[in-house]
Amino acid sequence: METFNDIVAELRTYTATHVSHSHKHAHLIMPLQGELVIANGTNQHRVNEQTLLFVPPNLEHNFYSTVRNEFLVLDIPSGLVSACEMPGKGNSCEAITANNQWKGIRYLILQEMEQPYSHAALRDLFPYISRCLQQKRSLPRSIRYIHEHYDEPITVQKLAEYEHYNPTYYSEWFMKETGKSPSSYIQEVRLNEAKKLLRNSNMPILYIAIQVGLGHQSSLTRLFVKHEQQTPSQYRQQYKN
Repeated sequence: METFNDIVAELRTYTATHVSHSHKHAHLIMPLQGELVIANGTNQHRVNEQTLLFVPPNLEHNFYSTVRNEFLVLDIPSGLVSACEMPGKGNSCEAITANNQWKGIRYLILQEMEQPYSHAALRDLFPYISRCLQQKRSLPRSIRYIHEHYDEPITVQKLAEYEHYNPTYYSEWFMKETGKSPSSYIQEVRLNEAKKLLRNSNMPILYIAIQVGLGHQSSLTRLFVKHEQQTPSQYRQQYKN
């Protein structure tokens, strides 16, 4: 695997076993289902439907997943990485917002994987992918703020200040970045965090609601029924033996 010269695109799944390794090629990891945790030193990233991740060559990293998952992974030769102004050259992983642009790239790659000469098509597509990586080196400050402060009250006004926009323009910008409104994105982050607590802890549902910034158990229940068509208790029961 260390000597390939072509970009390799594969569908991969991950287990709960913690694996640590490094490799001479870079990874671009795009979510299809579930969540993958990748850590490098003290830096931890969660790759899910909101975030994709670029892992530079020769970077020691640990990864695992505790939920059903599937990811589209590009293995990018180190020669291509060094030839381009790629992010995080050997120092750290780079989280990138999974916006409509990246969803389009993911769709194109999945389509090309069904063709007999996908390696050539991926080489042709790579300059565009590289430009997108240069433009979207990391999550914008306001989106990082959501992921770091989802347990607190969050207003559009506050988020807009991080990007130096007025609230009206910020909402339009946010929709272009993520394909969602700020409020929908915040609720999605809270829902995903609640799911993790339901799966991995015995914390009472009321406490989970408070922990993820919803305040009331009824708010969490409404969120689950709307998006999962089941209650938090029913969701938790699926993961109990």
